[in-house]
Order: sequence, then C-alpha cells, then structure tokens
Amino acid sequence: MDIVDAQVHFNLLGSLEAGMTAMDAVGVKAVLYDEYWGFDERSRILPGYELPNGAFRHVFPLAEEAALRFPERFAYLVRFDRRDPDLEELIATIGRMPQRKALRVVPWTEEGFSQFAQGADEPVFAAAEKYGVPVFVLLPGRTRLLRPYLRKFPNVKVIVDHCGVRLPLGAPPAERFADFEDVLALAEFPNVSVKWSHAPRLSSEGYPYRDVLGMLLRVVEAFTPRRVMWGSDHTQSKDHHSWAEALHYIRDTGELSGEEKAWILGRSVRTTLNWPAPAR
Repeated sequence: MDIVDAQVHFNLLGSLEAGMTAMDAVGVKAVLYDEYWGFDERSRILPGYELPNGAFRHVFPLAEEAALRFPERFAYLVRFDRRDPDLEELIATIGRMPQRKALRVVPWTEEGFSQFAQGADEPVFAAAEKYGVPVFVLLPGRTRLLRPYLRKFPNVKVIVDHCGVRLPLGAPPAERFADFEDVLALAEFPNVSVKWSHAPRLSSEGYPYRDVLGMLLRVVEAFTPRRVMWGSDHTQSKDHHSWAEALHYIRDTGELSGEEKAWILGRSVRTTLNWPAPAR
C-alpha cells in the first residue's frame, strides 16, 4: 500500500537519511514535510526573518533540500504571513516550485484566532483560490470560524488540521471530543477534508485506540474516505505513541475496507495536493 504521512516536522528527526530509515521501518512511502524549528520570542514559527513592515517571512531550506534530493519521497507545505507585501507572489509559487504543494494557516495565538474570525486571512484565501492552492488550517476547537471563508471561497481546497479538535491531555473522556460535532458539520462543504493526525492523543484507552477508531468511522461516513487523510505529526506526538502505533491502528483494523484504507493512508493527500505516486 502507498502510505503517505500528511504531516511530519522531518527536520526534527535528524539527518534526512536517518529519518528515511525510520520511514522505511514504519512502512511510510512518502511524507508531507512541514519545516518547523521552534518559536521565536514573539511566538512566530521559525525559520524566518522579519520584514521592514513587521511581517515575518518564513523560509523552508531543509524541506526544499529534501524535496530536491528525494522528490519521490518528499513534498512540503509552506506558511506565509498575511501582512507580507509579496503575499500573492509567494502563494503563486505553490505548485510551481518543485514539490511545494500547499499552504498552512496557523493563527496559533488568541489574537491570531480573533483576527482570523474577523476575516483577516481573506487575502490568503483569495490568492489560494486564484492559484489553485490547497490550504491546511489549524483551528483546534474553533472550526466554526472557517464557515465564512468556505462560503466566500468555495473553490479552495481546505484541510482541517489535527482532527479539528483540541488535544486536552488528561481531560475526562467526555471532553475529548467536545468540538467534534462542529467538525462533522463541515462535511456539507465539498471542498473540505480532514487531516486525521494526533488522534491517538484523544483516546482514553491504549493501542489500538478503539474509541478513537470509532470517531474516525464517523468522519469517514460524513466526509467519505476521499476527504480524510492520515498524518502522524510524529515528532510532536512521539511522547504519547510511536509512529508505528499512529499508523497501524488504522492499517490493521477490520472496521475499514482495503479501499477505504488506501484513500485515508495515502490516496487522499496525493489527490488533494496533486501529488502523484511515482511510477512503479
């Protein structure tokens, strides 16, 4: 099976070669690389630098290197500050530069969420629609904020990050899926997909996370397997579960058909991002 991980901060695995050895051990064929070094003192995601107008321009040197050296195994996504004076030109590079496939919007702070709710990211979505760019959006517990954007930009492929819910470690089981109905309701928009990543953190059980698998089945029913993509976010979730556990509770279950697994574990992200599998 062609297994594609829709999110790994691959630079945090060490060298490319070491990370690829881990991929091979798990059975992951390809990775969507999200370059992330940490945060600066103003909670801006590194690497990058500040522009004269105060905007922060993110750069992706290690993801670009991986994509150029091993294009059959890596594609990557990018982030751009909505205040960047060259915003539209930067978004236009997605899909044109080798293996640069998508944009990620990460409001992150309470101020960022508030600005997103007020429509501050409309220029991002407008450029994404103009250039046919898929947009991953991280709005944990706030997916309702997407609705005005989805109505205004119906042609943008939008992927809801990290199951769309908060990841409340240690919370009572009843609270772990508190925002889930809002996520399921987005299935009415045909341009919306769900990235099923970090899900084992929501479980009140150990592997194979039967309660989380039950929620995945509801997502698949609402969105269809074509609009659900698996991701591990392994470097951020390995304190809770292994890369193999993140994958195999889905791959080994009898609750999904082989065709459904093929979509969730690889075909969905490839189709959404126009990232064809290499020829056999």
